[in-house]
Amino acid sequence: MLPIVLRPGSGAPFVLGPAKAVAFADQGDHIDVRIVDPNADPRRYREDFAAHGLRVNLLMEPASPSLVGKVTGIFSPDRAVDFHPGGFEVAGQWITAIEGPGCGNFWCMDGISIPVDLRSPLELIAGRPARQGERHVLVGDPAARGEALEGEDLTNLTVAGARDLLRERNVSVETYYASPEGVRGDWDFTDHVLQPADIPESWFVHETWGGHYPGTVRLVVAAEPTDRPLWNFLRSLMFWR
Repeated sequence: MLPIVLRPGSGAPFVLGPAKAVAFADQGDHIDVRIVDPNADPRRYREDFAAHGLRVNLLMEPASPSLVGKVTGIFSPDRAVDFHPGGFEVAGQWITAIEGPGCGNFWCMDGISIPVDLRSPLELIAGRPARQGERHVLVGDPAARGEALEGEDLTNLTVAGARDLLRERNVSVETYYASPEGVRGDWDFTDHVLQPADIPESWFVHETWGGHYPGTVRLVVAAEPTDRPLWNFLRSLMFWR
C-alpha cells in the first residue's frame, strides 16, 4: 500500500500511521507528529505511535472548538518536563513545539517534534470534540476561530454592553468573577464568584474566558476599566481549565 501524504512541510511530508489517527514526518533525528483524527479510539493512537517506536500516550480531553486536535500539554510519568520558548526538555532531550494559527490568545500546538531515540515516555494532552452535554475540560479563547465569540473582544465594555453583545450571539454567561486588578499576592478566582444580580451594569469587563459548555463564557469584571489587558490575560492562563 502506498503511504498517504497529508501535505508537504519544511522537510519530509506527513504520512498517516497504520491506524490513520496520527500523522508523522521523518526529519532524521526527530519525527514530527500531528493528530489527524481527534475522535479516534485510544487504541488507534497507541498503534500509530508504536509503529514508529515511540513511547507516547495520547490523552484526549473534551475541548472547545479551537482546541480540537491541538496539543495543550506535555508530561512524562517519570521525569520532570521543563518548558522553554518553543519547546520542552525531558531528561536532556528536546521536544519542539509545532505552532500554528487558530487558537487566538491561547497557546497551543499543532503538533510536536520528538527525538527518534526518545528515552523517557511522554504523555500528551490534546483536545477532542465534546459529546452532547459533555463538559469542556480544555477551554480555549472564546474569541478564537470557531468559538462562541469569534472575532469579538469584550475588554472594557460595560457589563450592559457585554450582555447586549452576548444576547446577539446567543451566548450566556456561565460565571462572573471579581477582578484581582490592584490586589497584591495570590488570587483564587473560585473564591470571588459574583452573582449576576449584584453586578452593576456600569461595571467593566476585564477578561473573557470560554465557558465549559457550548455557547457560554466566563467574565471577570470590576467597577473600573482595566489598563492592563495583556497582564490580565497572562494571569487568566492559570485558570484555563
